[in-house]
Amino acid sequence: MQDRNEQSGWAKLWRQPKAKWLLGIPVGAFLFLAIGAVGTVGFNTVIHATSTDAFCVNCHVPSYAQEEFKQSVHGSSRSGMVVNCADCHVAKEFVPKMWRKITAMKEVYWQIKGDYNTPEAYAEHKKDMQARIVEGFRATDSRECRNCHDVERMNFDKQKKMAANMHQRMDKMGKTCIDCHAGKIAHDRAK
Repeated sequence: MQDRNEQSGWAKLWRQPKAKWLLGIPVGAFLFLAIGAVGTVGFNTVIHATSTDAFCVNCHVPSYAQEEFKQSVHGSSRSGMVVNCADCHVAKEFVPKMWRKITAMKEVYWQIKGDYNTPEAYAEHKKDMQARIVEGFRATDSRECRNCHDVERMNFDKQKKMAANMHQRMDKMGKTCIDCHAGKIAHDRAK
């Protein structure tokens, strides 16, 4: 009498294959997993490398944008908190982060083309660049600001009266962080 497993077909799955090409299935699966792991590590390495300050200032004229940032509230913190370019300009969530990386390719094109590879050219394009960034912050309700600054956790007693009043009312007024803080926190407002 046949075993119940043989009748159900399970035994066929676990027998030695009759054809040698069937051994390619586990070998192929292993190769697929290995290539996937290497690809994932490589992808993560590239995403991390393109989110560093060193990478960012390659296009944003180090002697200008980086010095401007270093003198800002976020560039030299009293508390020693370290803020990097990506903290404000690249989303933490995967899909928005990937979208930002894709749309940043036009900035690489502008750099290669030479649109802002001198302090003068950078200053000339700065107003347009800031307008795009400010509009992006408005569209996301200042998502990157809110990664570090939570209105719900603010101590309004330690803020100036006007700032505390605005922070408490900003949602009701339809405002977001960038509406008041553009050109005051990391980079000077373009003229």
